[in-house]
Amino acid sequence: MEYLNEHLWPGRLGHFLVLLGFIGSVLAAVSYFFATRSSLRGDEGEKGWLRIGRSAFTIHSLAVFGIAGTILYMMLNQYYEYNYVMEHVSSDLDFSYIFSAFWEGQEGSFILWLFWHAVLGLILILVAKKWEAPVISLLSCIQMFILTMILGIYFYHGNDFTKIGSSPFVMVRDMFDAPIFSRPDYVGLLQGKGLNPLLQNYWMTIHPPTLFLGFASTAIPFCYAVAGLWTGKHKEWLRPALPWALFSAAILGTGILMGGAWAYEALSFGGYWAWDPVENMSLVPWIVLIAGIHTGLVARNTGYSIKSTYLFFILTFVLILYSTFLTRSGVLGDTSVHAFTEMGLEWQLVAFILTFFIPPLYLLIKKGKEIPAPKKEESAYSKEFWMFIGSLVLIFSTVLISFTTSIPVFNKILTFFSTMFGGNPVDFSPPDDPVAHYNKYQLWIGVFVGFLSGAAQFLRYREDQLSGARLKSFAQHTSIALIVSITAAILMAYLSGVWVWQYILLLIAGLFTIITNVDYVISVLRGKIKVSASAVAHIGFGVLMLGVVFSGAKKEVISKGFMDTSAIEGFDAQDARINMILPKETPVVMDDYVVTYQGDEMDGFTRRFKVNYKKYDEGKSKVLEEFTLRPNILYNRMLTKVEASNPSTKHYLGKDIFTYVSALPVTETDPEAAKAAQDSLNYVEYIVSEKDTMFTSQHYIVFEGFSQEPTNKDYTPQQGDIPVAARLAARKMTSDSVWQAEPVYLIRNNFGISIDDKIEELGLYFKFNKVDPKARTMTFEVAEAAPKREYIVMQAIVFPGINLVWLGSIMMMLGLVMGMIQRRK
Repeated sequence: MEYLNEHLWPGRLGHFLVLLGFIGSVLAAVSYFFATRSSLRGDEGEKGWLRIGRSAFTIHSLAVFGIAGTILYMMLNQYYEYNYVMEHVSSDLDFSYIFSAFWEGQEGSFILWLFWHAVLGLILILVAKKWEAPVISLLSCIQMFILTMILGIYFYHGNDFTKIGSSPFVMVRDMFDAPIFSRPDYVGLLQGKGLNPLLQNYWMTIHPPTLFLGFASTAIPFCYAVAGLWTGKHKEWLRPALPWALFSAAILGTGILMGGAWAYEALSFGGYWAWDPVENMSLVPWIVLIAGIHTGLVARNTGYSIKSTYLFFILTFVLILYSTFLTRSGVLGDTSVHAFTEMGLEWQLVAFILTFFIPPLYLLIKKGKEIPAPKKEESAYSKEFWMFIGSLVLIFSTVLISFTTSIPVFNKILTFFSTMFGGNPVDFSPPDDPVAHYNKYQLWIGVFVGFLSGAAQFLRYREDQLSGARLKSFAQHTSIALIVSITAAILMAYLSGVWVWQYILLLIAGLFTIITNVDYVISVLRGKIKVSASAVAHIGFGVLMLGVVFSGAKKEVISKGFMDTSAIEGFDAQDARINMILPKETPVVMDDYVVTYQGDEMDGFTRRFKVNYKKYDEGKSKVLEEFTLRPNILYNRMLTKVEASNPSTKHYLGKDIFTYVSALPVTETDPEAAKAAQDSLNYVEYIVSEKDTMFTSQHYIVFEGFSQEPTNKDYTPQQGDIPVAARLAARKMTSDSVWQAEPVYLIRNNFGISIDDKIEELGLYFKFNKVDPKARTMTFEVAEAAPKREYIVMQAIVFPGINLVWLGSIMMMLGLVMGMIQRRK
């Protein structure tokens, strides 16, 4: 069959570019491998292999850019005949979210990963110099593996087949067998599903590319580490690797920070970090990388910890791959809101992990004796000793996080072996309260790291002992800082009401970190900011600790009510205590504020609410402060279900007021409930003539006359219709205000049809059932219900000190960037 209006060339071009990119990566890997081998042997063929490798990697990179460009072109033009486009784009999707739709799916995120590796590889060609060949050979191998994820090739064997990758260029008709594809014009009947409503946020546009640049950049220190093992240059590789490691830590950390900001600004769980498994497994590689940077600095300055640096940089990238496996294999489908669904790539991902973990680990073990290290053990008084201890503590932190996060993986593995021997499936449950579980252990690690990152600044590399003036100086700096920290922490705890010893300990550790590092910049570095990268990062960590304490311990729900939860679907007694019903235009006292739900408006599928806050003086006579927040909800495309609730936040220097709509009247979110409520109405029949009045318990309705041009919004004229609209004027018994209704009775194809009308504000419903031309009477049915009550259920939370979290995190990233610049120079 010849199909109409299909656009075949983008798919064919895309498939070609995927194959070209794959072949280019293989050729680049092989060419750079031989260039490295020639260099190690001193052969003359190195330059020739380098030229081939550069050309191959350039072609590979252009193919990757072309793949991304082709998909964006297909999405912009809404070519729904391609499955990836149909799954992620729709005609009503705002242009600003096209990029978000691009990397929403697994294939698109793999391409984003490829894109950043290609960019970094081209930069390495320009700057890597003698390390170009081994590093880009390894990077090309990584690219080759990632490209297999989007190859979309099937190998048939017997009656079965093996799938290699999932192509974004597959057409819908090749994936599904449906009657629609028997029509030549099926393309015009297709509609896109569109972007997940939760992802229709500006953070989705900037967070994933930043995070994936962070993921991609961890491959560079990994490649340098493996290149150092491969070439036997166990000290030389550290110099070019450290700036890349600092860059990677800064970018990956920024990506994680953006994720926290996105969760805080756009999601409604009321926080910035929920210890979600996918969140955890983006944090773990970053912590290992930070440990590797510290041991790398030790190795560069003293010669100690080279083996540890090798291991940590290798583990960082392997953990990125493990995070990819957890996210994309479907194993976290029941425990994480961030995980992708299963796509049949699990074993490819396992092979990916093993390929880039086992050979480097084998090299590290094999060449372990060749790796130089000072014969003398580090002194317990030296900086390198405590930096190494700190790195081990960070690794211990990642082990704790990874173990709990990997429980679903352990269940899969143990179930596999159990069922193999006739046993039952294994199902260990993750902690019921993950936040409390993780915080319980990470608190002590934070305290230890805080004290260590302050005190160690006053130690020196290769210092054998502290005595005399050095001991006096160290004791003076640290003891004064400790006394000031304890005093300030107790005072802050007393004034803020955070009178819990664990929080006080965190405050002391955070303040100690800040004070000692500020002291270090002033007294040791003499105020030289350009060389104070470590101090800036450590101060940031201390500020972050203070922010965690205050935003966590002093987080307060101010929407405290005791509302009737029977009308709110899914609410329990606990929900009733932390949410409040806000009737429209009815002021409600909420903590220090008088809050009024003033109304709402629809913007496409988004419903925006206007919630006004006022703060009065003690006499309630003067408004001290007034502001309006605009939380919103996002409906599905049928406007029948709420898909997401997005908060609105009032920002202050010392706190935030976080507001979101937690529920609506059930009839607004459940069409079946709304229909059931209407079907249960008790209608009363009235036979009236023009100008007659119909009475209900609270209203009276005057039949004012006829109209043969109905304006009822539910009436759609058709040729041959004979319509009659009844003009009804309704009034309350206690008011002269008039509300209009217009039920319709019409003859269509010799059948009588009634089209109802209603006045929701009054709770009146009308049916126009019959016209008697002889008697000149009309038969109506009228039902009276409780007037529609417009309200929202809202939750408001105060986050004191939240800006300390953002400030501290930004300072940490700034310190890493400063370190990168310093190392490059």
